[in-house]
Amino acid sequence: MAIAAAVAAICFGVQANPVSTGGSYLGPGLLSTTVVELALTLGGGILVALAAALQQRPRIQVLGIATALALFALAAFTAMSVSWSLAPSNSWLEANRTLSYAAAFAGAIALVQLTAARWRSVLAGVLVATLTCCFYGLISKVFPASLDAVSPANEFARLQIPFYYWNAVGLTAALGIPPCLWLGARREGHGVLNTLAAPALTALLITLVLAYSRGAVLAAVIGIAVFLAFVPLRLRSLAQLVVAGIPAAVVLAWTLRQPALADDHVALAARIGPGHGLGLLLLAAVVVSFLAALGLRFASDRNPLSPSRRRVLGVLAAVVVALVPIGGIAALAHSSRGFSGEVSHLWTELTVPNGSQPGNNASRLTSGGSQQALYWSYAIKVFNTEPTVGAGAGAFPVADQRFMTSQALAVNAHGYVFQTLADLGIVGLALSLLVAALWCVGAFRATGPFRRRAPGATSPERIGLLTMVAVVVTFVVHSAVDWTWFVPGDAVIALLCAGWVVGRGRHDLPAPRARLSLSRLGRSPLAAATAALAIAVALILAWSTWQPLRSEQAYNAGLDALGNGQISLAIKDEKAAVARDSLDLSPQTTLAYAYAQNGDYNRAQRLLEQSVAQQPSNSASWLGLFQYDISSYAPYLGPSVSIIAEHALAEERYLNPQDPGQKGLLRLYLATLK
Repeated sequence: MAIAAAVAAICFGVQANPVSTGGSYLGPGLLSTTVVELALTLGGGILVALAAALQQRPRIQVLGIATALALFALAAFTAMSVSWSLAPSNSWLEANRTLSYAAAFAGAIALVQLTAARWRSVLAGVLVATLTCCFYGLISKVFPASLDAVSPANEFARLQIPFYYWNAVGLTAALGIPPCLWLGARREGHGVLNTLAAPALTALLITLVLAYSRGAVLAAVIGIAVFLAFVPLRLRSLAQLVVAGIPAAVVLAWTLRQPALADDHVALAARIGPGHGLGLLLLAAVVVSFLAALGLRFASDRNPLSPSRRRVLGVLAAVVVALVPIGGIAALAHSSRGFSGEVSHLWTELTVPNGSQPGNNASRLTSGGSQQALYWSYAIKVFNTEPTVGAGAGAFPVADQRFMTSQALAVNAHGYVFQTLADLGIVGLALSLLVAALWCVGAFRATGPFRRRAPGATSPERIGLLTMVAVVVTFVVHSAVDWTWFVPGDAVIALLCAGWVVGRGRHDLPAPRARLSLSRLGRSPLAAATAALAIAVALILAWSTWQPLRSEQAYNAGLDALGNGQISLAIKDEKAAVARDSLDLSPQTTLAYAYAQNGDYNRAQRLLEQSVAQQPSNSASWLGLFQYDISSYAPYLGPSVSIIAEHALAEERYLNPQDPGQKGLLRLYLATLK
C-alpha cells in the first residue's frame, strides 16, 4: 500500500504539460516535479544507506551495481552538457531529473536487499496505483460536470485525466496489465482475491483504448506478448484476457457509437447523460467479468485439466494467436492496393514528415499517419549540427527552431533515441545503450527466461520477476515512440521494477536478509562509509535540484512586485532568482526591466547584452534584447540602439524563422524607427 500510495500521489500530483514545458515542469500542482525529484533522490539515498547498515547477509549484485553506476554516468554527462548547451537552464532541469531517476533506481536495488521477500508487494503496489489512476480517468467521463469540467483541454474526447496527457494515461493502463495477468493467473493466493484481476483488467483495457494512444496499444501488446512468451501460465493468462476482454469490447463498442463521448468539441451538458450511461455499463462489465472469472475459477478447481488436455488447449491457443497476423496479411493482400501497396502506403504514412495527421477521435487507432516523423526529422537535423555531444540536454525545443517548417511547436522529439541523439549526441546514446545492455544481462541472469525446465522455473518469485520484466519492456517500447519518460508517475513504475529485477540476482539463490544491526557499522568501515556517502550524495543532489524551484519562486515574487509598482522589492527578488539559477533567461529579463523602471537604463541594457553573450544560440535572448531596445526606454539609450535592435531582430529571425510573432515584431520595429 505504501508503494501504491507513493506512485498514485506522483501521478495525481504532477500534471504533464507538453505544450509549454515538455516535461521540464517545476509546478504548479499538488506536487511539483521538483518535490517528486527531491523525494526520489533523498529516498534513494536513505534506502542505500539502510541497506549498507542493516543487511545481515550482504550479497553484492555486481550487475545491479554496474547498471546503477552506468545510469549515474549518464546523469553526470547530462549535467556536464550545461557547459555547451544551447539552453543551459533546461539542461540543469534534465540533469536533476536524470539524477533523481538514477537515485530511484539505486533505491530499488537497495530495497531488494532490505525486503527481498516482498516482491509481491511491488507488483500489487503497481497494480493498485495504475488501477486508481485508470478508474479515476474513467469516472471523469462518467461524471464530467464534477471531474472533467475544469480540464484545460476537455474539448477532446480522448481520456486524459489525471495526467492531462492522453498518451500517459494509455501507458499507465498498459503498465498495469502484466501485474493484472500475474494476479489472475498465479497458482498461489486466495482464489477470490485472484478473481478480482478480471474486472481490474476490464477497466485497464477500456482505459487503454479510450486514450486513443496507438503507442500505448503497441506497448501493451508487446508487454502481453513478453508475459505470455516467458511466464509459464499461458492458458490461465489467456483465459483472463478473454474473460476481461469480452465485456471491455462491449463497453467500447457502445462508447465509440456515442457522439457525445467519442467526438471532440462536445458541450459539457451534452456529455452528462451519456456519461451516466457509460457508468452503468462499466459497472455491469466489471460485475460480469468478476462473475465469469469466479465461475471459471471454481470450474478449474473442481475439474482440473489433465496434462494432455492442457497441451491440446495450448496448441489451439497458439494456433489462434498465429492466425491473427496471418489474417492481417490476408486482409492486406485482398485490399485495393494489394499487400505490397498497403505496406508501402503504411510506411509512407509513418515516415513522411509532412504527411496527413490523424484526428483526436477513435479513427486515429487505425491510422498510420502521425507527427512523429516530423519531430524525428528535426531531431536528426539537430544531431547533425553536433553529432558527438548534441545540443545539450533539454535543448531540443531551442535547437530545432532553426529547422521547423511550420509553426507547430516541437517541444520533444517523441522518442528516446531521437531525443538523446539531438540532446546528447553519440556519447549520450552510447551511455544509454550501456545502461540497457547491463540491465538486460542482469535481467536474464535473475529470471533465466529460457530455463523453463530448470529447477524453480515455475516458482512464484521467478514468475513475479518475469512480470516485472514485462512492465519494463512495456515502458521502454512506449518511450521509443513518445516522451513519456518525462512523466514521473510512469517512469517511477518502470524504475522500481527494473531496479528490483537486477537487484535480486538469480531467483534460485537465497534472498538477502536484513535486520537492525547498528553494531555492523562499527565492525565494517566499508558499510559505514557507504551509508555516509549515500546520504551525503543525496543531500548534495537534493540541494542542486532545489535551486531552480527557489529561483522560480523568487522570479514570480519579483513579477508580482513589479506589477504592483514595488521596484526595489522586484529588483531584490529578481537578483535572488538570478543568483539561484543564473542560467535562466526569464529572471534576467525581468531584472533588466526593473532596472529600467528605476531609471538605470544602461545597466538594464548591459544585463540583456550579457544574456545574449551567455546564450547566443537561443532566440529568446535576442528577442528579449530586441523588445527592450524598441520599448519606451529607447530614447534614453542613445542613437546606437536602432543598430543593436536591428541586429537582435535579424538573429532572432535566423534562429527561429517560424516564430508567429515575427511580423508583429517587424512592424513594431519599423514604427519605432519612424
